[in-house]
Amino acid sequence: MYKKSHAWLFLAPAGLLLLVFSVIPAFAALFLSFTKYDVINPAEWVGLANYKDLMGNSLFWKAMRNTAYYWILVTPALVVLPVFLAVLVNRGLAGVKAFRLIYYFPTLVSVVVTAFLWSWMFQSDGVLNYILSLFGAEPLKWLTSKHMVLPSLALVTVWQGLGYYMLFYLSGLQSVPEDLYEAADLDGAGFWRKQMVITFPMLRPVIFFVAVVSTMGAFKEFTLMMTMTQGGPLKASTTVVYLVFDEAFTKLHMGGASAMSFVLFLAILLLTVINKRYLDRE
Repeated sequence: MYKKSHAWLFLAPAGLLLLVFSVIPAFAALFLSFTKYDVINPAEWVGLANYKDLMGNSLFWKAMRNTAYYWILVTPALVVLPVFLAVLVNRGLAGVKAFRLIYYFPTLVSVVVTAFLWSWMFQSDGVLNYILSLFGAEPLKWLTSKHMVLPSLALVTVWQGLGYYMLFYLSGLQSVPEDLYEAADLDGAGFWRKQMVITFPMLRPVIFFVAVVSTMGAFKEFTLMMTMTQGGPLKASTTVVYLVFDEAFTKLHMGGASAMSFVLFLAILLLTVINKRYLDRE
């Protein structure tokens, strides 16, 4: 006979891992944000001093602006574009499975490998500038211009994430009743009209999920900045996570880094709540 205790037994292993590797470290980081700690010496309680220092830290606010800009570049693209990819590969056409694999393949590539691949393409004599030269355009300073570096990194993130989020939308599309599209066809609705009045409303829960996950991914992105730009040029690609890494493991300012992490957590939480309320209202 089924007992409620059975469910708890099944949940226990995952719950224990979550507790040990997520919950406890999160509370430990929150505690460290109120201390002065450099790994070598014991933690010294300083109260809100780390947070007060953040308020006057110009580099932190620059990193926040960079992170917000990167999020604006990445998340809307990863929320909207995969929908259309999913609609394309949801059709019963010959060879559609091959296209699904092609679109998903970038997700299988390591982020480090992707970073090195795109770094080569972004070089002054790389593939992208060669293509631009065919049209008579001047070469762009993809990673060495403070105005181009974040859009360039966002392009890499979108390229690699399209296939991943496409799968979620594809799963959602396959649960949409075909009767709705057939009724729309009888009413003379075109392709775009059907997407606006059927596809997008029916995919609202998936859209919320993708928006939350892509937002978290954009705010936590670190590997591309570390591998491709090291936060440059002129700190133009220094995001909050990269700054946390630099403060914690280069300068050993664990307390200040923990305070930055908690502020970042609050920012992500706020955006998630706003996004949920907006979608609920719509």
